Amino acid sequence: MTLARSQFLRVFDAAGVTYARWQSYHAWTAVTWDSATWQYQPFESSGFTAGLTGDEANVTINMPATPVAVAMVERALAQRHRFELRLYQFTATTSDSSPPGGQTLIASFLGEPVSCSATLTELRLQLGSILVPVAAAIPPRTFTTRLIGVGARL
Repeated sequence: MTLARSQFLRVFDAAGVTYARWQSYHAWTAVTWDSATWQYQPFESSGFTAGLTGDEANVTINMPATPVAVAMVERALAQRHRFELRLYQFTATTSDSSPPGGQTLIASFLGEPVSCSATLTELRLQLGSILVPVAAAIPPRTFTTRLIGVGARL
């Protein structure tokens, strides 16, 4: 058995209406997790757990420039939608067809798109904090301590 990590991305507005639920681990299939259906959309996030940005408030999401992804990103930029990104770790098996019940939430990020760049094949979306820096009492990132001493294994 090996440890695996899955990412879940939810796009919603200020009223809480959800426009997209994507996951990038279970290829080409929709899965049910957290009482909702999550569609497969390949994406990668960077700066999420590494904390490499200067202000500790930005995350970059890279994804293929599919028609669905382009339309969602254009709408999110125009209407200032919010993004919730969650990273889970679990013990992977060869028969994983849906998220296992024992997934451990190890990090989450809540933000809104601040910029986007694209090529013919890829979208690069920069998410920033939705908190006002002066008045914010907590950062948009949440880390758990459940994995202290347990490094990632390949």
